[in-house]
Amino acid sequence: MDGTPYLLNSFIEAIARITSYALTDSEKESVVSGFQQFHKRLERIRSNSSLQRLAIESQHRGSGTRCHHTGKSCVQNSLRGLLKAFVAGYLVKYGIDLIPNLLSLRAFRSPRLLASSLLSRDTAGFAAFLAVLIGAYKAALCAMRRVHAGEGVNAMAAGALAGLVAIKLERSRGRRAAVTLYLVSRALQYASVRAVDWCADALQAEADQLRGRSLVRAQSQADVASCAAASARERKGQQRHLLQPMSAPARAGRAVTWWPAAHVQRVWQAQRIVGLVRACAPAALMSASCGALVLVLFFHTDALPRGYLGFLGRASGYDRFYPGKAASALKSVAHAVAHGGLGGRIPAGMRTRDFLATLPLAADLLPAARPGLSHGFVGCGVFHPQTTSCTHGALGTVLRCLPVAMGVYAPLNASVLLLFRRSQLLANPRAALWRLLKASVRSSVFFTLLIGCIVNGSCAMRALLGGDSRTSYVLTGLVGGALAVLVEQPSRRVELAMYCFLRALEGCWDAGVVAGRWRNVRHAEVALFAAAMGVLMSIYQNHPETIGLTYRSVLTRMFGKN
Repeated sequence: MDGTPYLLNSFIEAIARITSYALTDSEKESVVSGFQQFHKRLERIRSNSSLQRLAIESQHRGSGTRCHHTGKSCVQNSLRGLLKAFVAGYLVKYGIDLIPNLLSLRAFRSPRLLASSLLSRDTAGFAAFLAVLIGAYKAALCAMRRVHAGEGVNAMAAGALAGLVAIKLERSRGRRAAVTLYLVSRALQYASVRAVDWCADALQAEADQLRGRSLVRAQSQADVASCAAASARERKGQQRHLLQPMSAPARAGRAVTWWPAAHVQRVWQAQRIVGLVRACAPAALMSASCGALVLVLFFHTDALPRGYLGFLGRASGYDRFYPGKAASALKSVAHAVAHGGLGGRIPAGMRTRDFLATLPLAADLLPAARPGLSHGFVGCGVFHPQTTSCTHGALGTVLRCLPVAMGVYAPLNASVLLLFRRSQLLANPRAALWRLLKASVRSSVFFTLLIGCIVNGSCAMRALLGGDSRTSYVLTGLVGGALAVLVEQPSRRVELAMYCFLRALEGCWDAGVVAGRWRNVRHAEVALFAAAMGVLMSIYQNHPETIGLTYRSVLTRMFGKN
């Protein structure tokens, strides 16, 4: 009985110490305070409470070092980040697996699905990957700060080392490749933004320097002119006290004439070019990505994932003509362009159905072909098989695609509103719902216009060029991507362009592998992931304003302020 209070005291102290390593910082000091109060309510076993000593020590850990995390030591900072990331990653992965089962009501019919997802090895593996990534970054950054003072090099080295260690824990090759591609695209995006910002800052500094030197030079010239005029007046016996500085218009005139006008013009033109790049970059990236994606979509169809092809078939409405056979339709058009010898034309006097019967995948195309019609090109016969009018075909694409797109974007935007903007919905429901409707319609029009330009725009390109070729489809993708993204609001253009860029990057690489132009390098995704992590963490640590607000808030929640 005599040892019970001591054991209880030791147990509470141990829990408090472990908790302090995981949670104690400027936001969580109340946890230690709670343990203190609980301990005092039980009984006062010692006059100098160990919990009080622990709380005081936690406030002074980390002082005297180069690290920026206050209220905890480097070990605490790393362990806390690791534990928080593991719990968050576990819950997120479990939620991702659970939500489809709940929406489809399978979880209610088979409750064991709830436990299977919770105890899944895949869920634990994803949580471990995220925990090691964040914990290793924090530990490596603290270690680098003890041997090197440059924050840019420290963050880059720490991010690369953390990525090198963590990516090996991801067992799913598909998810590893997807995460790597996503991170590489983000690193390229924000590195490009940082380069443009650096150029803009340098030009602005040069312009400010030119302006300052010009003003100084103009002031000195004004002083010399004033002194000369005063001396002349003195010699003439006139007002000796008129030593006035030159007026503002005169100084401005001297500033322009003193500094070479050609140099000022070059700086001004460079600033305009930087501003133009910032304004046109989303549309240009979207255009290039869609051009590359159309090339892969039509002429390297097998390089794209089946799931992505299925999504395009359903979202575009072409599953109505070719249920589950969208890839066959695309391959038939490419075959006619490459092997037809007529630029994708159907021989004069030949029915479309008869010509399609000669293609390798005729069995997948003939059910949609309307008997008795004669199209001029194979592409027209595949894309609007029920009519010979390209205009009617384009109208049909819009009528099929728009409702499907609304069915995709409306629930997505509603989920975002409910999860992240509930306060706006409660404060002003009418305005929030109106914005939801506008955003859904706008996004649906964007997607419909993109599909229509790529599919039915090829009809206009065939009429303009007199035939089908790879170049005509690439041009269709370039024009369609640029026009469609301009429909979306400016804040979403970059995200849409980055999504298409990611798909285009993946598709072009896989197409090159399938064609034998290059091959997959073993563990290349590990090196790419590490390099992308290094670049991204260097920008996040030293120039966080470069990163978009939404993505920056996600990184802040994950990695914290180090």
